Amino acid sequence: MHADNPPSLLQATDITVRYGKHTAINNINLSLETGDTLGLLGLNGAGKSSLLKVLAGVEAPQHGTVIVNGHDMHSDAMTAKACIGYAPDTPPLYPQFTVREFLLFAARLRRVHKAQCHNAVDRALEKCGLTDVSKRVIGNLSHGYQQRINLAQALVHQPRLLILDEPANGLDPAQLQEIRALIQEIQHNQATLFSSHHLTEVQQVCNRVVVINGGNKMLDMPLSELSDESHPTFEVTLQETAKQTDLQDLPGVLSVCSVDSQHWLVTTESATASATIEKLGDTLMARGLRLLEVNPVRNYLEQLFTQLKVNAGTTEVVLGDTP
Repeated sequence: MHADNPPSLLQATDITVRYGKHTAINNINLSLETGDTLGLLGLNGAGKSSLLKVLAGVEAPQHGTVIVNGHDMHSDAMTAKACIGYAPDTPPLYPQFTVREFLLFAARLRRVHKAQCHNAVDRALEKCGLTDVSKRVIGNLSHGYQQRINLAQALVHQPRLLILDEPANGLDPAQLQEIRALIQEIQHNQATLFSSHHLTEVQQVCNRVVVINGGNKMLDMPLSELSDESHPTFEVTLQETAKQTDLQDLPGVLSVCSVDSQHWLVTTESATASATIEKLGDTLMARGLRLLEVNPVRNYLEQLFTQLKVNAGTTEVVLGDTP
């Protein structure tokens, strides 16, 4: 590969996970670059934890590949996993250990050189606000502190990719601010992927958002494109099914995201928004696609989640006014 085009830090392709007859993850593609902070959004049971376990190498998918920093999770698992810091939703802690003992144990498991272990632990303690409780027994600490220890064990070896499953659970408002600040601090040299069902967390910290529902990816866009009023976004509803290329190459269209094969999120150039939408119908009709409706989209994430809740238990998402 050309030196000017380094591989993505994370490249997941066609990930499919099944538990018996239940499909938890359905053919999902995902990539992260250094500096990305990606929020994985979805209702409870959407498949967020299943996807993160695959990306972290905790579970193997039935189909698909995961490449981390150029290393295949299947054929070169140890090297790939060494690049990852993973904090699951249930902290994997030993309650009888002190905080420092546990982080030293985690550092050795992560193959931090013995001579560097104490410095690595001190750094993780400081970053996660744990220095003052480093000699305390974990089992005697609050859930909020245990969540911080969970994050510290994921950071102790300075991974290139940080994967966090619901890191805000159990934290008070002050602790939430600290975790947000920490994630923003580390994103400059690493990539961070964290799951949540809290829109505020994602909007305040992330530069990208992925929404999944029923194991399907419903949305994958830079957060700026969902909130930048200088580039209006429209929901386009077609009578027939379409492909992304049917809309992507239209004049004045900046980006296209699929909600499903008949519902599309189209971001346009501001100066030509109305003209673009007018031309959209004519061009699509010439391609044999009938345009049923075009609606401007505001507060898209909130609207999407409203529809996910209305249609809970399905993968159907219909944008527009909620009846």
